[in-house]
Amino acid sequence: MKFENLYYKRPDIEEFEGKVLQLLERFKVSDSHLEQLELIDQINSLRADVLTMLTIAQIRSHLDTLDVKYQKEQKYINQNWPTYEKVVALFHEHLSDSPFKDEIKKNFGEQLVNLAGVSQRTVSPEIIEDLIKENNLISEYTKLMANSTIEFRGEKSTFSQLEAKLFSSDRTIRKQAGEKKYELLGHLEYKIDQIFDKLIKVRTTIAKKLGYDSFVELGYARLSRVDYKQFEVEVFRELILKYIVPIAEKTRDKQLIRLGLEKMTFYDEDIRFSSGNPVPKGDSKWIVSNFEEILNEISLEAGEFFKSMCTSHLIDIIPKEGKARGSYATYLCNEKKPYIFANMNGTRKDIKVLSHEFGHAWQMYLFNQHNSIPEYILPTKEGCEIHSISMEFLIWPYLEKVFGEDADKYRFAHLEDALFSMPYRAAIDEFQHFIYKNPSLSYSDRKEIWTEIECKYMPYKANYDHPYLKRGSYWQQQAHLFTSPFYYIDYALAQMCALQIWCNAQTNEPKAWKVYMDLCNLGGSKSFLQLLEQSGITSPFEEEGFIFITGLIELWLESNEKNIK
Repeated sequence: MKFENLYYKRPDIEEFEGKVLQLLERFKVSDSHLEQLELIDQINSLRADVLTMLTIAQIRSHLDTLDVKYQKEQKYINQNWPTYEKVVALFHEHLSDSPFKDEIKKNFGEQLVNLAGVSQRTVSPEIIEDLIKENNLISEYTKLMANSTIEFRGEKSTFSQLEAKLFSSDRTIRKQAGEKKYELLGHLEYKIDQIFDKLIKVRTTIAKKLGYDSFVELGYARLSRVDYKQFEVEVFRELILKYIVPIAEKTRDKQLIRLGLEKMTFYDEDIRFSSGNPVPKGDSKWIVSNFEEILNEISLEAGEFFKSMCTSHLIDIIPKEGKARGSYATYLCNEKKPYIFANMNGTRKDIKVLSHEFGHAWQMYLFNQHNSIPEYILPTKEGCEIHSISMEFLIWPYLEKVFGEDADKYRFAHLEDALFSMPYRAAIDEFQHFIYKNPSLSYSDRKEIWTEIECKYMPYKANYDHPYLKRGSYWQQQAHLFTSPFYYIDYALAQMCALQIWCNAQTNEPKAWKVYMDLCNLGGSKSFLQLLEQSGITSPFEEEGFIFITGLIELWLESNEKNIK
């Protein structure tokens, strides 16, 4: 069955709510743990039905944001998702209050009860209308960024197409594309400011109604962070400042020397070598075919699984007008299959995106063949990103299949990416904390705060001279700020863990693969720190991990710089 042929029927959320409420009534009065366990299975089955339909609709609405039918379905999801969340929160409340909690933990794992305890404080009937407003604003931002175009060299260009030009070896093209990109963002700037301001206000209202001091605490609860809080994240950002920022700045200085430039510009940032960035030696279809060969080298099972996804059209990677920006992997519960959505653009990052999203899909496939608990499909965000980022590194030995003689250049740039991304993600996270703790700031005040934070984590950007960037508006293009508040730092947390797997792979590839597979096979059944403990990975909140990886990263970059130009 190919994805486009999957049956879709709009789920009746009212009917779903009624059925679950009936089951919860039985759950509440049940005097048997066996009956409660059976009721949990029945509720999860109903949830899987709804989630499957909603996921199909969401994917199709993202594949074509101009498709009237599925835009209506997306609107229906926006209107009714809060009701679904309310029902699940009530289910979680019943789990937390059950006199048979020990038996539930024994059968479904302690993590389910822990997640239930956090989840029930994220939804209530009085915030349903506010949640609908929030969802509609997110969709408004997504459509705005997907459908906005500007003329570039005689053709209409989307953000994705302009961003691809920023990887051109021709500096004139890069400069023109960068200026057009920020000209387009400049046209949208006030509208984006309005959307963000409304999101901050409605999220703050929701948090207050739920009894939180600010949306920060609610944001953490939404992400199911059960074993660390704001203090640990602040410590993590400080460790990035101490250990990663100095190396990243030194690496940027070396990049300037390689490029023969005196200072960094916004259109030179993504070009790493005077001879140009490495690019795949074929088109998207060729990349997919060769990626399958790479997976077969690593694991025949992984290769076969990827092939089956392609055959079933469970991967869409070609950008087109009207297709939403970005990339993600999601899961079709009843089909027990993942789906990969991406936008390849002919740059070196195509293989990074494909391997990243496949890492998610591979974990979902491994764990969920015998899992019926929606909470366990994926670990919490920072945990599931380890699977994806680690896969980016685990394909390193086979990259000649995609980049040929430029494979060393790709590996070098990819490790630089890891260094450069962590300070940026810390900056986005600190910005969010400040914004949501001070929700009444003006548009200009927010941008002033961003400029201060940006220069703290990425000093090289202080001299960028484009008016849009000088106003402190760069963050407007970071979708996570709008769609998934406080999620973005999870990539940096996961990056720290994935880099430990990379370090192991430098001397012992089988050991690194085993650590990775052990992690994938745990799925979402453990909390973040429990996953790390059981996999032998040092917590990113501990200085020891930073000391371990930074020494090896600097040594590797120094040793391999002679191989690239």
